[in-house]
Amino acid sequence: MSPSRDDIPKRSSRAELHHDGTHWLLAPQASERVVKQPPGLVPALENAVAILQFLNDTPPHEAALVDLTAALDISKTHCHSILKTLVHFEWLKFDPRSKTYRLHSGLLSTASSLLNSPVLDAVRRSLSALVQRIDIPCLLTQPMDDDTFIVIDKFNGPKSMEISFPIGHRFPRDACAQMRAYLGWQTPERLDLWMEHWTPARYTSKTPLDAKSIRASVAATRERGYALSQGEFTEGIMAIALPIFDRDGQVSFIFNCSFMIDSFLPEQEKVAAEMIRAATEIHRATLARPPESFPAL
Repeated sequence: MSPSRDDIPKRSSRAELHHDGTHWLLAPQASERVVKQPPGLVPALENAVAILQFLNDTPPHEAALVDLTAALDISKTHCHSILKTLVHFEWLKFDPRSKTYRLHSGLLSTASSLLNSPVLDAVRRSLSALVQRIDIPCLLTQPMDDDTFIVIDKFNGPKSMEISFPIGHRFPRDACAQMRAYLGWQTPERLDLWMEHWTPARYTSKTPLDAKSIRASVAATRERGYALSQGEFTEGIMAIALPIFDRDGQVSFIFNCSFMIDSFLPEQEKVAAEMIRAATEIHRATLARPPESFPAL
């Protein structure tokens, strides 16, 4: 027997809507870090990654040796050797006065090709122009191997609600609009595989909690031409999302525009049309191969 809605505990969407007196702000909730379990193949490398993730995710984003060994269960000698190596390559910076470590800009140099790829440049240009046209904020995420979505960039308009999710923020695999945009043009076999690992999670009173509803929402996405979430992931927020495909026809990014339901519901079709226009521009600029059933202007 399938559990009833009341039997499924409510899960945080990791998003909250605030008003500072002048404008609305959609921000992540304070929550525990989402930690991917290591595979157990190269312990020293896995511990180095754990240290970097801890410093990135944990305010005040600096820690002493004793803090890291306690939090990550790494021996003092082993942890100190890793820290010295990361400092040598300028991925970490050591403060001799406070005896603490923090991330350093050498990380950016190592990852510069990822952050400044021609494809991302084209995506950023089109999404920046999109936000200027519709004055609705946009979030760019990338699907991960575990089907979660990592924030790559964000674009805020001059007047609209602001989104403040940090780069690297991870959305769950069933974040409604992003999930539907990702699955909307996948093969039936890929959808079946995704469903095998799906566990119902109730983010709001409107979150779909059965497999039939999930499949129906994915089918509706393809038929409509864009993914839609109306208060199903965050109370009071509507989101429209579209995938961005690469040259092999695979989903490389998702872009998601969020706005308050009461304020922008009449603008839904206009916003969706402008987003399809942006996706078309990106695909042409990057020589991408979206599916034939994907909308284009």
